[in-house]
Amino acid sequence: MWISSLGLLRRTICWFVIAFEVLVGVFILLQVGRSEVYSQVPVVVATTLFVGAAPILSSFVATRNPRGAARILWVSPLALFLLPRFSLGLRLDIAVLLGATVAPGLFWLFVSRRNWPLPLRHPVLPHRPRLKIVLVFGLLCTFLASSVFLSLFLPWWSPIGDCSGGPLLNEQGAPLNIDFTARILFVGPRTFHGSSLWSIARVEQRFSDAPWSVAGLVVLRDFFRPDNRFEHFFIEGKRSRGVFARFLPIIERVECGRSRRLSDAIVPLRILHDGAPRKGIRIIGRVYTSWRKHPAPTPRIEVLIKGPAGSTVTVTDADGIYDVTGLPLGQYTIELSTTKRHPVCVVNLESTPVSGCNLFLDEIQGPAI
Repeated sequence: MWISSLGLLRRTICWFVIAFEVLVGVFILLQVGRSEVYSQVPVVVATTLFVGAAPILSSFVATRNPRGAARILWVSPLALFLLPRFSLGLRLDIAVLLGATVAPGLFWLFVSRRNWPLPLRHPVLPHRPRLKIVLVFGLLCTFLASSVFLSLFLPWWSPIGDCSGGPLLNEQGAPLNIDFTARILFVGPRTFHGSSLWSIARVEQRFSDAPWSVAGLVVLRDFFRPDNRFEHFFIEGKRSRGVFARFLPIIERVECGRSRRLSDAIVPLRILHDGAPRKGIRIIGRVYTSWRKHPAPTPRIEVLIKGPAGSTVTVTDADGIYDVTGLPLGQYTIELSTTKRHPVCVVNLESTPVSGCNLFLDEIQGPAI
């Protein structure tokens, strides 16, 4: 009776270690797989698959061959030498995570030397080796897909300080990022301060010259609320550079980008529809009543633009938008035309044909300057 209870306890410990190895493998695929890769992609992908699959594969092998499981775990660190030398951050991630595979390797060696009972008393599918291989491969693919799915719930670090946004067009007048309009079909669970970090959307209108850069159905990485479902959005994003996500239709957010509801994206849509001006540069922006992005209630609000050619006063249209074209290259200041204290926006149009900024009426305060 005592021997039977001891054997049951040892099997239970073995199954606990097997579950731990599976979790370690998924965590390695999750943590390392989310790293951005820009060169030697095949090598990095193969290495990440190897180091992530090693603990999972060893957990399968350990059910009938603990010594073989230990060998798999001890061989996996050699994959570090396959990574590019300049991928220091990726190498450190894998080095730390592989530390979690040392203990299971020692445990399985101990189990094999002490002749502990095998976790599985009888082999699975003993006369169907091919089916067994297919089953193991299917489970590995399942764990890999799970790690990619879980990565959608990981937050990102937003920049600290001013976030006025970069140019929408490059020097040739083409979109700098992947710009399109889309309809939100599904919003993921709220996991970050009441917001979801991903959604599924159907692309409606593309503004890029390369239609292959974004599929018809995409996964968007940004902040979304449950009430955003079935709403139309303008998206300024980029293809994911993750180890595994790069092969999927996942669009990552652009820091300080212009992704927003379609009704609030009049300015970027005008820029993309019109393209670069034929002569000079273009300054365009919108006037709001407050930082909550409520459009100005009345048109014809005066905006003062100062630059190399002097000062220009323009007025907003019915949508609260000011728009001036044909200006020379240089640095400009944009502000509301008022004598009271107010902030001034500075834009540099030396290398981009279109720029501007939003102005807010509630920032006007105090007596005359």
